[in-house]
Amino acid sequence: MKILAFNGSPRKNNGMTDRLLTVFLNAAENAGADVKKHYVIDLDINGCKGCFGCWWATPGKCVQRDDMDWVLEEILDADMLVWASPIYHDNMIHYLQKLRERTLPTALPEFILNNGETKHPGRYKKKRQNVVIATAGFPEESAFDVIKRLFPNATQIHLPASQTLYQAEEIPIIKEFLGNVVVAAEKLVNGEEVDNELKRKISLVYPPEVKADIIRRHNEMSDKATPSG
Repeated sequence: MKILAFNGSPRKNNGMTDRLLTVFLNAAENAGADVKKHYVIDLDINGCKGCFGCWWATPGKCVQRDDMDWVLEEILDADMLVWASPIYHDNMIHYLQKLRERTLPTALPEFILNNGETKHPGRYKKKRQNVVIATAGFPEESAFDVIKRLFPNATQIHLPASQTLYQAEEIPIIKEFLGNVVVAAEKLVNGEEVDNELKRKISLVYPPEVKADIIRRHNEMSDKATPSG
């Protein structure tokens, strides 16, 4: 299995998104997958111009020439796409959104109905698994509402209050969560189903007392970091 991962975080390997992504990718690689990762901020990718040239002027090919030329080839060759994003202002980060918009050439211009909703059919027959790995600062699962809507058919891995990764050894629920991420990666690589119970475990919800402690720790940190006077 070929896995192609995109980390949209501008912090690259210094952020919580990459830490969580690395847990997933290492487990997938250990399970036998061929893994490749890109930091989207390092790629030269322009935004979609909305010209629809990839539909009618040059079907399947964008009129722009940038890194998306070879990135799209890698996407088409992959068996699994992993979209990793921090949540900024309740939304997927714009670096990743820009890349995703430029995958429009993989769709056909026609309308079809899919479960009552209008969609574009795919240009290519190959089906790919999609995995979303998202981190947020707020401790509620509701922080991921938008990205769940953007990827309704993806396996969703969510870590709210992702700063808790710094205390993974101190907070049992985080150690358990990371272990479940490893299990999910192994199952996906081996062609096994990620059942509803495991899906629930990889979309973390904090008990009220843990959430209260997260808020307390954050506010203490913020007070110390705020200049006096």
